[in-house]
Amino acid sequence: MKRLLPLLAVAALVAVPAAAAHRTGAPPVMQKGKLIVAFGDPAPGFADGHVRGTNFVGGKGYEVDLAKKIAAALKLTPVWKYSPWTGLFNPGAKKFDISFQEATITVQRKKTVDFTSPYMNANQGVLLSKTAKTPHSLADLRKMQTCAQADTTGLDFINTELKPQKQPLHYNTTTAAYQSVANGTCQAFILDVPLILLEKKAHPTRYGAVAGQIVTHEQYGAVLTKGSKLTPIVDGIIKTLTKNGTIAKLQKKWFNVNFNALPKLK
Repeated sequence: MKRLLPLLAVAALVAVPAAAAHRTGAPPVMQKGKLIVAFGDPAPGFADGHVRGTNFVGGKGYEVDLAKKIAAALKLTPVWKYSPWTGLFNPGAKKFDISFQEATITVQRKKTVDFTSPYMNANQGVLLSKTAKTPHSLADLRKMQTCAQADTTGLDFINTELKPQKQPLHYNTTTAAYQSVANGTCQAFILDVPLILLEKKAHPTRYGAVAGQIVTHEQYGAVLTKGSKLTPIVDGIIKTLTKNGTIAKLQKKWFNVNFNALPKLK
């Protein structure tokens, strides 16, 4: 997954145009006065909280703060919901207005859902089990028992480019994949750099090292129902938050990690 968007030096901050959301009347949302925001599995630094049924409670992190900024610009009250990663890109109406799940924007996914402008850049990273030998190249990684979350660009990379000697393991949730690494079933978990670095930081003794990154130049976008009238409105807000330096400030607040310092596996 990803490296941070470059920090923007801006002489004067530009306020988010809340009124812009009302140029054509009330924002086109599911519930009047509310912005239904979905998160996936808790992710340290991004959206860390607890899943209780269909609710996401106690959320804090970069994506949570970003969602609050967007809701404020729309003059709406944010409501947090849980939506599993599996099925996120299925066609049809969603049960949320917008979802933040560290979702990489791809041509294939854009056929079934809308994406906002990017709010973060990333590469793929490699998280090791405590007993795994550190790979120094993709050739080394190819010999290991890899794993990934289903329907991710990490799994796509394993299947289409890495082509490891052993069949990769795949899991529906990041929680299950992290557990597989923790117990040594999976030697090398391929997932976005920010996600695995922050997971390792949150639980330093549970895993081995973050071995490195694979340059994929991916970008995260928020997900909406295909053809949503809310998409261009939120898109404009995110562009403004990028331009006025808010995005950079939120990234520094929640990450403060030099993702680019990780060695690149080739």
